[in-house]
Amino acid sequence: MTFNSLTYLGFLFAVVATFWALPVIARRALVMLASIVFYASWDVRFVWLPVVVAGVVFMCGKGMQAGGRNAKRWMWIGSSSLLVLLAVFKYRAFVLENLARLGIQPWHSGSWSVVTIAFPLGISFYTFEAIGYLIDVRQGRVKMPGFVDLCLFFLFWPNILSGPIVRARELMPQLGFARKFEPRLAFEGVDRIVWGLVQKNVIANVLGTWVDRGFGGPPVASHSTLDSWFLAIAFGLQIYFDFAGYTNLAIGAARLIGVELPENFRHPYHASNPADFWNRWHMTLSRWIRDYLFFPINARWKGAPGPLYASLIGVMALVGLWHGAGWGFLIWGTMHGVYLVTYRAYEGLAVERPALKSSRLVAAFWRIATLAGLAAAWVPFRAAALAKTFSVWSAMFFRFTWRAEYNALFYTVTLLVILFCVIEPLVMGILREVEEQAGEGGPSMFRIVFRPVAHLLGFTLFLVFDQGYSQFIYSQF
Repeated sequence: MTFNSLTYLGFLFAVVATFWALPVIARRALVMLASIVFYASWDVRFVWLPVVVAGVVFMCGKGMQAGGRNAKRWMWIGSSSLLVLLAVFKYRAFVLENLARLGIQPWHSGSWSVVTIAFPLGISFYTFEAIGYLIDVRQGRVKMPGFVDLCLFFLFWPNILSGPIVRARELMPQLGFARKFEPRLAFEGVDRIVWGLVQKNVIANVLGTWVDRGFGGPPVASHSTLDSWFLAIAFGLQIYFDFAGYTNLAIGAARLIGVELPENFRHPYHASNPADFWNRWHMTLSRWIRDYLFFPINARWKGAPGPLYASLIGVMALVGLWHGAGWGFLIWGTMHGVYLVTYRAYEGLAVERPALKSSRLVAAFWRIATLAGLAAAWVPFRAAALAKTFSVWSAMFFRFTWRAEYNALFYTVTLLVILFCVIEPLVMGILREVEEQAGEGGPSMFRIVFRPVAHLLGFTLFLVFDQGYSQFIYSQF
């Protein structure tokens, strides 16, 4: 069941209706059952995997809470076990393939079926949640719950496939499901779901049709400079609306049963610099990397520039590999590391030159450079092969030709989506203001007329642009 399918929407309606009809004591069982059914609908063979992850966390957490000199050892055992699990399922084929290219073949077999393992959806997300949980237990930020609580935490269906990446202290207290029903929760949940469906089906999928054509097959080698830039920008827009759509659907579904998940996006293409982009894009991953990886590494070096810059590039390279087992993802992450190092170096220079910080020209340069850098970095992320990446980059930066090979609709739609990104914060701000003015209680024109009409229009657009089975991009990671 994909979030943007009628099957899932029927499933969601049935679960939510049953949830609020049940007494509080029975709601946990319902959510656990619904989560198992949802995950099994993707691949029933891997329902056991989140349970195993919960078992590793439970066992190692108990070992840490026992105290003594073994507490730190238990944290490392648990984290290492989870990383090995992730590596076996996600990176094994990539490593073996590259070893084979070097003439190293651990399996002396003519068939790659010996080393082929199916990829369990969501494993990148819930293993990160599990490692963060172990670190929090080690640092005394959370107490160790029961095994069933951990299973529910890792299996919770709205965010199991592609996040947001939640922390135990955010989600665990809400899994008692004791919250009383409020109409506001239903309105906000449906708002997010309808908008998520529009983002995915109407914007991301439409752009994706051209992006797939542009990055697929031999024609990519002959793209002009104009087409290469448009394709890179179109994919940047596609992946934003695709992932933001998924996030809105996840947040909306959780809110319908009284659970609040953290936000994951804050208008990322309004970023003023590379660091600001990562404060706006996939925010739950950014803070996980910052708190559990980057800060601990740099604490040992006390902010020394050399180790700081090296760790930035290294950490972002790992972020790239976290997204996928491929050289394109590694290049994408490394490029973002270089962007962040360049901006950090500029910030160090600007401390002694206040005029740089106050210069509008410099601020405009960083904004333009950030957007151009993002577009360039999206190319290896999307391209299936490095040859395609270098071909598109060549057209973007060296081999200048300006012919237009696509129909006018592609350029028009891309420009319209860019325009929407520009005004999106203003539109969302106006809607929030209207909602606040409507007040907490009582009927209003917004609630009686505007909201139902907007929901009906959004759902109609979802049906009109429905492509059947249309997978979200980040569910592949």
